[in-house]
Amino acid sequence: MAATYSSFMATRFYNPIFNTALFDGPIRIYFSKNYESVALKIYHLLQTEYLEQWNQLRESSLKFKDHIFLMMYSDKNELHTVFSEKTQLIQSQEWEEGLAIGFCQPQDDVELVYQLEAITKLMASWLEKQNCEVSL
Repeated sequence: MAATYSSFMATRFYNPIFNTALFDGPIRIYFSKNYESVALKIYHLLQTEYLEQWNQLRESSLKFKDHIFLMMYSDKNELHTVFSEKTQLIQSQEWEEGLAIGFCQPQDDVELVYQLEAITKLMASWLEKQNCEVSL
C-alpha cells in the first residue's frame, strides 16, 4: 500500500510534535523542527554508511509499496505512550503501510551511532521477513 501522510496521521504513531518530515523513497522520517539536524544526519548516514540496505529498502518499497517510518520522539514518555515496551528506547511495529520505528532524540553522537545500528538491524529483520513471505 502506498504510504500517505493522512493515513499516518490517523495512526497511534503520529504525535503533534512531528511538524517536519523527510520523505525519500523507502524512508519517512518524522520529527520536530528542533531536531532537524539530527534527522538530516540520520538520513545522510542511512544513504552513505548503509547504502546496500538503503538500496534493498528502495527495491522493496517499489515492489510492495510499503515504507519505513522513523519517528523521533522528544523523550521516552512520548515513545512509551505509543509503543507497549516500557524499557526499550527503540521500538518497532509492523502495520499495513510498512514498518514503524520509534526512538528518542539522541543526546549525543555516541547515542546516535547506537540508535542507528539498532534501527538498521530492525530494518534488516523486516526486509528478511518480507523476502521470506514472498518466497512462500
